[in-house]
Amino acid sequence: MGRAIVIDERKCTGCRSCELACSGAKEGEFIPDRSRIRVISNALKGWSRPSVCLQCEEPMCMPVCPVQAISKTKTPGGDPLIYLDQDKCIGCHRCIVACPVGAIEFFPKLKSVKCDLCGGSPKCVQFCFYGCLHFIDLSEEEQAKRSKKIKTLFNKAAVEIAKQETYRRRKDFSLGASEVTPPPPEKEKVEVSFFKDKT
Repeated sequence: MGRAIVIDERKCTGCRSCELACSGAKEGEFIPDRSRIRVISNALKGWSRPSVCLQCEEPMCMPVCPVQAISKTKTPGGDPLIYLDQDKCIGCHRCIVACPVGAIEFFPKLKSVKCDLCGGSPKCVQFCFYGCLHFIDLSEEEQAKRSKKIKTLFNKAAVEIAKQETYRRRKDFSLGASEVTPPPPEKEKVEVSFFKDKT
């Protein structure tokens, strides 16, 4: 069925390495605000978590685009992808308003931008050093469960779309978005000591 970015929000430290990796790969400069993945946080409650496009099976951003700049396709490796063609984009912002989780950004020179999974090898996952981000294969059953959870989340979020700007939506629904796919099981930890065993 293809792979998807899976988030284990419990392990996010707010280091923003994913944003730096993304902006470096896409823009050639390390500017977190130019990233397609965004880390949001609540300092008072002590949490942070990444927010990124879910590559939805039924994306709400696609039907609202008046020039068909958004389409469903796959990466070279066969991973489901919602593709945004910047050459077609006219900068109307409709997709930004439509996305329930605030996963589409607008940069004046590039117009609308979103995660494209780096062609099937997402840099944000490669440079997440704390096990928060994963890019894993999903079975048909897992994909079906994921799609159902996304629809439930979107039905709830759709009510709030007109009331909240992008950052607020991203903040309010990031937890639900991170829970649409369970993280992979923990790998057994190997204890490493820098000191010689004295026994």
